[in-house]
Amino acid sequence: MHNASLSLTAVPVAPAWDELTEREGQTLSLIGAGLSNKQIARELGISDGTVKIYVRNLLRKFRLHSRLELATRVHRSGASWRTTEEPPLPPDSAAPVPAAPIPPARGLLDDLPGLIYRGDNDRTWYMEYVSAGCLSLTGYTAEYLTRDPEHSFGSLILDEYADYIWYCVQCALLKREPYQLSYRIRCADGRIKDVWETGVGVYSSSGEVLGIEGAIFERRP
Repeated sequence: MHNASLSLTAVPVAPAWDELTEREGQTLSLIGAGLSNKQIARELGISDGTVKIYVRNLLRKFRLHSRLELATRVHRSGASWRTTEEPPLPPDSAAPVPAAPIPPARGLLDDLPGLIYRGDNDRTWYMEYVSAGCLSLTGYTAEYLTRDPEHSFGSLILDEYADYIWYCVQCALLKREPYQLSYRIRCADGRIKDVWETGVGVYSSSGEVLGIEGAIFERRP
């Protein structure tokens, strides 16, 4: 259980930093700390539904697609977000130096050494979004993996891992917990790679599973 006094940090990206409300800044910081919506609600003393509204607002304002992208943005930024409870700087203090401009979210994710995804919860593991890191990981471009369900990421997974992956992901979604997987894929050049994956479910307000999002990295010996 995280303490409610957790230091709050957020990222000043376009649109303007001052468009973040205090609650949105707190929510963003707690997402970056790895808390679920229920945990954030407990920390801030608000309802789950209100947290979901804040998350939707943050995705819209930051022009991102998932909680994972929000968390990545928090961890990759050194900027801080001040709450109204913090005292103002003394008159003789130097003014804080503005943070350097941060590149667009899509470019940030594309720089990560792995495949960031958001996709369907079915056995094809069709992905509606993958980062550019999929090329170095699999040998296939993002366009190839998202253009046609027949070219889905699931088609790269070796057959002996199919049932294991499906079972582990479904158990995690049922419990609303993150999942972690180790398995092997066949790349575009025919090479076999060991990969490690972590992900979470994407849920509707009624609890229906809408999809999954996560990250896949090459597992080094």
